Amino acid sequence: MAKHKKKRDKATPPPATVSSPDTAVEVTDESEVPEAQVVAPEQPAASSAKAAPSTEELDDAPTQANEEPRDVTPPVAAARPRWRRWMPDLIKVALALVVIGIAAAIWYQPPLVKAHFPYVSYVFFGQRFEDAVLLRPLAMPTRYYVALPEKLADRYQWFAVDRRREVVALTEAPRHRALGLQAIRRSDPLGLDLEFRKLDGSEWQIAFLDDAIVFSNALLTVRLDTQQTVPQQ
Repeated sequence: MAKHKKKRDKATPPPATVSSPDTAVEVTDESEVPEAQVVAPEQPAASSAKAAPSTEELDDAPTQANEEPRDVTPPVAAARPRWRRWMPDLIKVALALVVIGIAAAIWYQPPLVKAHFPYVSYVFFGQRFEDAVLLRPLAMPTRYYVALPEKLADRYQWFAVDRRREVVALTEAPRHRALGLQAIRRSDPLGLDLEFRKLDGSEWQIAFLDDAIVFSNALLTVRLDTQQTVPQQ
């Protein structure tokens, strides 16, 4: 009988021990709960960090982009071709202004340039000479100036001829200069009109012909011919 009781005691499992609250808490802390507490909070934190960046990163992003030389150089490189495109136009405008200024100066104060047509000759006391100088003011195609090499009879050296108005005047040497040449001014008077003017005991005669301009008195005769005349021997 005692042997059967020992066998029964060995065969029957020991009664399950009821875990106390303290042991339950220890089990949960050691096994499952720490895994839930560690894994669960980390996953939303990582996903939230990827979805929405912090304000500090947003503030730092533009400054870093602006500090890179690649973002600064393109505007400068784009500005240079624009100035290069404007340069030809600016040069044209500057040249146009220079030309306009020179033209205005020439119109106001035309310089005198030598001309070889028409042919100038003069006769003084019966002797014929061809050493007079013919000058034409720029921008005044109908005006001539005749300069004799020296003053004759203490009076005659410079003559002004206006072909459009058919006027010949005794004038003075030009007192202005432009572009390194003698010049006149449009506002200056032409000079002493010689038509029917009586000087040195004789009256001046002026003739505007198709092929010549002739003005003369008893002492001096000046001719402007379209054809060069051969002196009489």
